[in-house]
Amino acid sequence: MKDQPRNIDWVPTLRQAEFLSSDAYEALYGGAAGGGKSEALLAGALRFVHEPSFRGLILRRNYPDLERSLIERSRMLYRASCPGAEYNEAKRVWRFPSGAAIYFGHLEHEKDKYAYQSAEFAYLAFDELTHFSETQYAYMLSRARSSTGLPVFVRAATNPGGDGHAWVMRRWAPWLDPSSEVQAEPSEPLHYRNGDDGEEWLGTHTDDPRALSRVFIAAKVTDNPYLIGNDPTYVERLRGLDPLTRAQLLDGNWLAQAGAGILFKPAWFPIVDAVPSADQIVGRVRYWDRAATGEEDIVRSGRDADYTVGVRLARSKDGVYYLEDVVRFRGRPHEVMARIQHTASLDGHAVQVGLEQDPAQAGQFEIAVYMRALSGYSIRKHRPTGDKVTRAKPASAQSEAGNVKLLRGAWNRAFLGELEAFPDGAHDDQVDAFSGGFTVLAEPPPKIAADLDRWMPLMPKARWASLGAKKQAPRPLRAPPPVAGFHPYRRAR
Repeated sequence: MKDQPRNIDWVPTLRQAEFLSSDAYEALYGGAAGGGKSEALLAGALRFVHEPSFRGLILRRNYPDLERSLIERSRMLYRASCPGAEYNEAKRVWRFPSGAAIYFGHLEHEKDKYAYQSAEFAYLAFDELTHFSETQYAYMLSRARSSTGLPVFVRAATNPGGDGHAWVMRRWAPWLDPSSEVQAEPSEPLHYRNGDDGEEWLGTHTDDPRALSRVFIAAKVTDNPYLIGNDPTYVERLRGLDPLTRAQLLDGNWLAQAGAGILFKPAWFPIVDAVPSADQIVGRVRYWDRAATGEEDIVRSGRDADYTVGVRLARSKDGVYYLEDVVRFRGRPHEVMARIQHTASLDGHAVQVGLEQDPAQAGQFEIAVYMRALSGYSIRKHRPTGDKVTRAKPASAQSEAGNVKLLRGAWNRAFLGELEAFPDGAHDDQVDAFSGGFTVLAEPPPKIAADLDRWMPLMPKARWASLGAKKQAPRPLRAPPPVAGFHPYRRAR
């Protein structure tokens, strides 16, 4: 089946053209930010829309990303490329005058793959492949088939990083991993067979009619002149990322992984003898990463337990962050609360108290206890998102840029040592507290304060008393305003 050229009001880059013209069964495109990955996947689906039996499926891991990155762009590309094509919003499908169709879908949950159990697609595409699990990808390959004689193509685009980084790199190891036993030239397809012991690479040429083919086509932002022309500062913004993310997104480095000395280096932190005057400081916070382990627990268990750490940071008007002090200790829950209260009294009311909040109900109760115990102080609740490395990246980027300074103190050496060893070190409590405090200072405070009086009385007394709160009677709930003609004890007629 010979594909026909389309009148597309879109000119691909050289790398995109290479990707679109590939006849390999599996093709991975990109490997860095800004290479035009989503557009390449969308354009690739148009290759056989003149065939009535053609069905294509383009996937993203979740629906918001699907709508924002693919569906919205398809409205511009497909309407301009194929007059008469219509999009069905409810079914998320483009239908073409020939009868061909291109569907959009997502696999937010592992079980979502079974929604395609009886489907067949001659074109199957994954945007941001490292966001998918290996089992999702493997199952969906069984849906890449054609009962009408159309050639079948599996296409994917992605950046390094993400939960699926390891399996994607392993699948395309000849192009991405220099230590792979089998090596391929850039953009050179390799043939393979699936055997009982896994994949068997057959080389660049084979006479085996059952062999499949795979290729990786690299593309970086420097390969996309349209993006650079429309957004000339994009490359500079990529350079401002933390070292790990910059290596992955700007350089397309698949070997860049979080390790000791990657996210933080002691040389990035100038040590100063004083911080700017109070009129030059726009915010201060003491952020706590709490643990609940006493020294007796360490002796009993024999393990090196976590510390409770409180890092005090200040932010100046010129955007420089100052680490002023670190408190680090182990203690039982009541000892932790008492130490946090004492530290708050030493810091004064001008210093906000940052507390990490577990989204679970128990975490909400615990935060409420601390807010009552720290009554009179400005409390900043913070719900961290992502893993520890992800949370540390903003602080890492600013540290490398020289925008984080340390006030000279006895805590400097231990603090810098833990940062340099992150995430491979024995402890990361100081890193977590630093990351949390940095985030709190960098983001604006919430506009609405929590109304504790509405739900604090609902907390069991034993709960907040055991955590060290003052044993005082909870305030009663305020009675609702009277309603005309209503009496709470009068039976309605």
